[in-house]
Amino acid sequence: MSELRNQFEKEGFVIVDILTEEEIADYRQIMDAMLSEQKKSGDTEKHDSTFQHFGDDLSDFASENRQYYFHLLTKPNTEPIHHAFHHPKVLSVVEELIGPKLIVNNASILASNPGVIYQLGWHRDVIQIPEEEIEDRLFSADRFHNSVQINLPLVEESALWVVPGSHNRPNTPGEDAAFGGTRHYAPLDANMPGGVIVRLKAGQAVFYNNNLIHRGWSDEPTKIPRRTLHMGYHSATQPPTWHFYLLNADLLTPEYLNGLSPTMRQMMEEYLACREQYPRMEDTWQEAYA
Repeated sequence: MSELRNQFEKEGFVIVDILTEEEIADYRQIMDAMLSEQKKSGDTEKHDSTFQHFGDDLSDFASENRQYYFHLLTKPNTEPIHHAFHHPKVLSVVEELIGPKLIVNNASILASNPGVIYQLGWHRDVIQIPEEEIEDRLFSADRFHNSVQINLPLVEESALWVVPGSHNRPNTPGEDAAFGGTRHYAPLDANMPGGVIVRLKAGQAVFYNNNLIHRGWSDEPTKIPRRTLHMGYHSATQPPTWHFYLLNADLLTPEYLNGLSPTMRQMMEEYLACREQYPRMEDTWQEAYA
C-alpha cells in the first residue's frame, strides 16, 4: 500500500499539490468569466447553507449574500472548465486511493464573493439516506467506501473542517452529543470533539472520504472570493455508493452530450452506463449490497 493511500485510509483525507501556477491562472480566468466578483448584492441576511447541494443557476450568482453551489456537468455554458474534471494528476491520485476505471459523479463549483459568512453544520455525507436507515455498519473499516470527494481551491482557503479518522467508525459518545440526536446535520452551534481546519493553498486539493465527519465554516465575513472546484469519483471495479446519484442523469440528453468535448462525453457515457447497471440509489446502503 502506498504512503498516500495509507494516510487516506487512516485519517480519511490527504492534501496534494495539483495545479501549477499557470493552471491556477488559467482556471481563474475561466471562472472569473463565469462568476463576476464585481456583482454585489444589497442582501444582508444570513442564509442557511444546508441544502446547497441541490444546485444553483449561474445567472443567480451574488444575488444573495451567501455561498453558491453550481453543478457543472449538467449545465450548458460551463464547458470551458470541464477539463478540470479529467486533470491527469487528479485522476492519478484518486486511482491510487480507491482503484482504476474511474467514474466522475460530482463536478461543481463552490463560490462566493467577499463578505460572506459560510456555515454548513457538521455532517457525514448521508443526507440521501433516511435517518432511520443510517446504520453504524456504513462507517466500518471492514466496508470499502467506494467514493472520493475533492475540494480544489483556486485561492487560499480554510473553509473545510474535518474530524480525522472518523470515516471508518461510528460516532463517539461526544460526537453523538454534538449531533444532538440527528444523523444528518448537527446544529450550527455544535462543538464537535476533534474538529480541525484543513488549510489549503491555491492549487492544492484535499481528497477525502465522504463518510468523514466534516463541515464548511467561516466565523467572519470572507475577505477574498471563494472559487473552489468540487468533484467526486468512484471506481467502476466495485459498486458505487449513494454519492454516485448526485448528477441529474435526465439532463444528460443526446443534444447536451453532443456539445461536450470527446473526453467529457466519454466520461458522461460511462456514467450513464453505470446508472443503467445500478439504477436504484436506495439499494446502496442496504446490508446485502456489495
